[in-house]
Amino acid sequence: MRRLVFGLAAVAAGALATAAVAQQAPPPGLPTPRINHAFPAGAKLGTAVEVTAAGFDLDEPTGLLFSHPGIKGEYVAPKPPEPDPKKKDQPPPKAVPIPPTGPHKFKVTVDAAVPPGTYDVRFVGKWGVSNPRAFVVGELPEVAEKEPNNDVPEAQKIEIGTTVNGVIANPTDVDYTVFAGKRGQRVVISCLASGIDSRAHPMIEVFDTAGRKLALSRAYREADAVTDLVLPEDGDYYVRLFEFTYQTGTPDHVYRLTISTAPWVDAVFPPAVEFGKPAQVTLYGRNLPNGQPTGFTVDGRPLEKVTVSVTPPADPLAAQQLAVRDLIEPVTALQDGFEYRLKGPGGLSNPVPIYFAREKLVLKKNEGGTKAETAEPLAIPAEVAGMLHRRGDRDWYSFDAKKGDGLTIELTAERNLSPADFFFNIYAPADAKAMTKIRDLSGEIDDDADPQTMSLHPTEFYTRTSDPPAYKFTAPADGKYLVAVGSHHSSFLFGPQTAYRLRVGPARPDFRAVVKPYAKSFQTGSAGRQDGTEAYEVFVHRTDGFIGAVTVTAEGLPAGVTAKPTVIGPAARWGVLVLDVGPAAAAFTGAITVKATSAADGKPLVREARPASVTWGSQPGQNVPVVSRLTQTLVLAVRPEKGFFKVAADPANAVVKPATGKEEKVAGPIVVRQGDKVTLPVKTTWAGADKPNVTLVAELMSQNPQTTPITVQVATQPTKDKPDVTVTMDVKPTALPGVYGVVIRGDSQVAFVRDPMGKQKANVPATAFAAPVEITVIPTSLAKLTPGQIPNGVVKIGMTGELVVKIERQYDFAGEYKVKFVPPTGVVGVTADEMTVPAGKDEAKLVFKAAADAKPGAVSNGTIVVTAVYGGKYTVTHEAKVNFSVAK
Repeated sequence: MRRLVFGLAAVAAGALATAAVAQQAPPPGLPTPRINHAFPAGAKLGTAVEVTAAGFDLDEPTGLLFSHPGIKGEYVAPKPPEPDPKKKDQPPPKAVPIPPTGPHKFKVTVDAAVPPGTYDVRFVGKWGVSNPRAFVVGELPEVAEKEPNNDVPEAQKIEIGTTVNGVIANPTDVDYTVFAGKRGQRVVISCLASGIDSRAHPMIEVFDTAGRKLALSRAYREADAVTDLVLPEDGDYYVRLFEFTYQTGTPDHVYRLTISTAPWVDAVFPPAVEFGKPAQVTLYGRNLPNGQPTGFTVDGRPLEKVTVSVTPPADPLAAQQLAVRDLIEPVTALQDGFEYRLKGPGGLSNPVPIYFAREKLVLKKNEGGTKAETAEPLAIPAEVAGMLHRRGDRDWYSFDAKKGDGLTIELTAERNLSPADFFFNIYAPADAKAMTKIRDLSGEIDDDADPQTMSLHPTEFYTRTSDPPAYKFTAPADGKYLVAVGSHHSSFLFGPQTAYRLRVGPARPDFRAVVKPYAKSFQTGSAGRQDGTEAYEVFVHRTDGFIGAVTVTAEGLPAGVTAKPTVIGPAARWGVLVLDVGPAAAAFTGAITVKATSAADGKPLVREARPASVTWGSQPGQNVPVVSRLTQTLVLAVRPEKGFFKVAADPANAVVKPATGKEEKVAGPIVVRQGDKVTLPVKTTWAGADKPNVTLVAELMSQNPQTTPITVQVATQPTKDKPDVTVTMDVKPTALPGVYGVVIRGDSQVAFVRDPMGKQKANVPATAFAAPVEITVIPTSLAKLTPGQIPNGVVKIGMTGELVVKIERQYDFAGEYKVKFVPPTGVVGVTADEMTVPAGKDEAKLVFKAAADAKPGAVSNGTIVVTAVYGGKYTVTHEAKVNFSVAK
């Protein structure tokens, strides 16, 4: 249930509060730029603003890089002090050096043609490019917070229709803002914090001049706050903004406070539309042009509604993307959709996502369907959009299915930004007409509790939600079935915030991929070194039973940088893409693209991996999810600094050790059977005279090392005296057949001098990656054989007898089987013609013949041999024993 998710969030929040202090020191390792904040975190389109950036390893800045080309960030070098006119013949004064933590200043210019929205900004400097921070382009005038503003007499005066960029500088910092308004104006007050990658958890309160509290908000969405009020009279109104609980406050606690009469959209219904088809949706929110009252509220504030027409994108590539210029958290990151904004007299609304349905979309009727006997019928396949209209509602749907029909039933709510905790049950009515008696076929389908599937990654990209997992339903008989949708929060939460999608239809195997810089527990960007490696983690989200191998490639790489494709094997969820930076690769900073390809149902699947980044890290080893989000680009940096060591696997000299039989040296690609082992030579080379020890490990393919399809053991680690070692790759007997990519990582402590003029070396962690090694696993079996009996167990001489062999296909093998009979040694005159089981069929009928010279007696342990060809070239053999007699 959702309270468990809340509990985890609370634990994570506590850990981050601790990390806020701990991360005042830079993370261990070679320098790589990391920014904690860029302030102000936005600007009005068509203007220029001075932005400061602070963090770690921000040496020798060259500029800021934005995810939109219409936003430029030019470095503003510090000016040297004016020379003392009283002193003659003095050398020209030098600027005061800025430490690697910053802050550095930049002139940011926003072109007037840039669409309003949230973009990524990154620091670019000597060591590479940093992690992103959010930068909002708005259409309203912007001002900087002016201190002192800690009490009512010092309140900063602004006009309605203004954004204030501020900082909660210390735990007890309180910022007052005052605006003048007219009676009857509905004013929306929003404060972005987590939405701009801030550490702040602000609370806002609104007072009139008499000190009466009129509105308040916190944690509207994550740490952002939103409230509104209809001004009761002409006059001034005060907004009090502070850190909730007064526990923290630093320069990283930035915020954007906007006070306006622009629309604010809280929910969209339906939350999804069909791709490429214009549709009408109802917006629920505040200050909506021509908005009508709804009777619903959010945080006690009344909502209006208005119906608008939306035109989804028609480009086929857009059907596989989530194109929203706003914060996209892991929970919603695996949906597909687009952005919508509503224009009002006071400006544009906040951006809201509208998702794509996976089946034909139908809308639940407002009335009826809240009891089993009034269940709303669905013509499947279908995707129905509904909401809980009243307190305690439970929505019922019915559908018809034939015996053996396999269906996927999926309910999406939190992934559509709903705060409700949904569940569903599947029932079969005992009386198809009255539906007064029903039996529960599924039990309550609630949160996904499987640690292997409930989150894409347990710490680096935490996607767990309160939505139930997709349910595989097989109709036990012809008839009508019911689905009942409910929420654990329905006693207090109902209305448009409870919008959900229920999909009932055949499985549609597919996947989405997420790619992020390789960095455990910390935010990072890219700092590729010549003659070194740069790595990216790739996570595969599999839906509707998709288990295919996924090949990951990089596109748009600069000259001198290459990447061997890596394969995330069948049903595996994690992989590492390794970029090899050549010794002469030129300096580079720019976006690259990662593609993931596979196939399902004979059709190719090509998906662009969605870039992601850690926003705020946690201390390593705590097993606490970091704060992360999607980013708009994946950026690579190459610098002339050299790598310290390299790790190279040598698959051409690998040796396969079969579970049975003799070991064989690899001749070409590595091909093994389930249960085999492979010894792989690995060589370490060092760039300099220092040759520290290196520890080799293999990157995991799934969360549980005990269930990973291929494990790697390193008996002896490389040293300067023995740089060549072998690792043993153990292919589990349960490994699914297919291609896997195994990536070996080398960790070491290297002597590093940050300042070339310095003399003291520091030992810091460094990492290198070997190119992925491909292993093709072929099955030991593609079928389970069940031979039947020859009638009466006897074949008479000169006659025939028929035997049926049942074949249970394995691993979705759909090809043909060759079936033959091999008599026991010494048995002559007993034969059966070889036959072929066509693709898709599951039995063979062997006709046994006893020739005239056949000897009467028992035929014991005759062998049925069934062969199949896997992957078009690997023969898999199966055997089953049969016994019968030959008689006169």
